[in-house]
Amino acid sequence: MFKKAKCIITATGNGNIKDMCRSILSQIDAECVLKIIFFYLPASDSDYLQHNKELRECVKEHFPTTTPLVSYVAQKPECGALVAEVVSLADSDATVERKARYILLKRGTCREIMSEGITPADITASTFAQANDIFATVGAILEENGFTPSDIYRQWNYIQGITVLNDGSQNYQEFNDARSMFYAGGSWSNGYPAATGIGTSRGGVMIEFSAIKDEEVPNKPIDNPLQVAAHNYSQDVLDGKVIEELKERTTPKFERARVLGSTIFISGTAAIKGEHSNHSTSAVEQTAETMEIMDNLVSKENIPVGNNGSNYRFLRVYVKNECDIPAVREYMNAHYPTAGKHYLVADICRPELLVEIEGLAHI
Repeated sequence: MFKKAKCIITATGNGNIKDMCRSILSQIDAECVLKIIFFYLPASDSDYLQHNKELRECVKEHFPTTTPLVSYVAQKPECGALVAEVVSLADSDATVERKARYILLKRGTCREIMSEGITPADITASTFAQANDIFATVGAILEENGFTPSDIYRQWNYIQGITVLNDGSQNYQEFNDARSMFYAGGSWSNGYPAATGIGTSRGGVMIEFSAIKDEEVPNKPIDNPLQVAAHNYSQDVLDGKVIEELKERTTPKFERARVLGSTIFISGTAAIKGEHSNHSTSAVEQTAETMEIMDNLVSKENIPVGNNGSNYRFLRVYVKNECDIPAVREYMNAHYPTAGKHYLVADICRPELLVEIEGLAHI
């Protein structure tokens, strides 16, 4: 696999989207930027579409010959201003091929695809229709490069109004059904991707993914003894009606984590033990339980091979209610002071859940 670095940059001031974007770009000092993920709260879907266009224009203007991938996530950052996660290449011997919607990294027999935030043609269509549109694009990118869906090792699924019900059909369940149908064509003997399914305020559905072909680096799914595997959930914890194409609601197809080499890619994790949610109304209590679950996931007991004691490199912390962020931040800083953290306001995949955390750890 390829070594990458990630940093978080906040815009100076709260001007228009282009001014905030330029202030972020002026702070980037990495030599080979692969991807910039912007986070901001647009006022409307039309604003989201306009922002997405302007952000891409600014990035192209700043990096005319080596334009990074761009994703725009409609989630409010803790500070309120535009914030970016900047992903850069830390491997000097890698070849970078920049395509229209993805980057292909090469070194010897190792190849990796990183996608931008892929959006549908119509963000007002049903979640199921949007997801099918996006997965068609994902499938085309994979096929063009000799990859299959089972080569995806990390996926981010951003879903506007994730828990909203429309005539009895839940947006997240519609997404899961579309994902299950897309994945049905793959061979999953080595497990599903690590993944996050999280809410956004605008923009419909968006998917980012990373896929790899590398026979020399271990690439393994990781279960958590404290949780039922999400792809084995019972019908009891799935919501919304069954769509016509399927006989039952399908499960979220992801692993709790994947290990590639010495890096643990931790899926979005919430206060769920077994398959049942913690119904505490305290965001701090849910945060503590979430981190207990994650600590168990990355522990030496759970990942014994090559693990001399894992440490979190980066944590993205989604908090449902903005007013809870200070208390959650205080808890995380007290208990995990060395990890980089990014706090965002977002709906979680179950209405009773108040916090979700994803991340990277090193063993």
